[in-house]
Amino acid sequence: MDNSMDMVILDLTVDNAFDFCAVLDAVGVSKLADVFDKTEIAAMQKSGEGTKSIGMALALKAAGALIGSIPNAREPLYTFLTGCVQWSNGHPVTRDDLRGMKIGKFVGLIKEFAKQEDIVDFFTDAAEFMASAPTASVSSSIADTPAPEITLTERSGEDAST
Repeated sequence: MDNSMDMVILDLTVDNAFDFCAVLDAVGVSKLADVFDKTEIAAMQKSGEGTKSIGMALALKAAGALIGSIPNAREPLYTFLTGCVQWSNGHPVTRDDLRGMKIGKFVGLIKEFAKQEDIVDFFTDAAEFMASAPTASVSSSIADTPAPEITLTERSGEDAST
């Protein structure tokens, strides 16, 4: 790896979005749920913050959750980054490049991703979706509804062993 060159973040594609979702999945749903706290999102919206600023705040929170979960997200993160980062000379960044990177530069790269317009847009849209999603209702719960009994019977003329 040539540390004298800079990395360039490419425009994100749909394939990158799938890889990014794999990273988010590896971080863990509970950590990401904290990022999308509906009450906090609603408070930011009421305070007059624009959607881009809310998206940026959520993206930075997600980056923090990601950094805290790097051991769980290693391979998905490598897949995501190698798919959308290249060296300034146009050569692709490899997994070995990422593995050999100094931790400060690696964390800086993650922070830079959190500031990318495509990532901010992703979190802005997710925040808007979460703010408009209906909340769970105790009265609509089916937890106390018994499941119907299902009885399997043999059809006539068929061997039960097949």
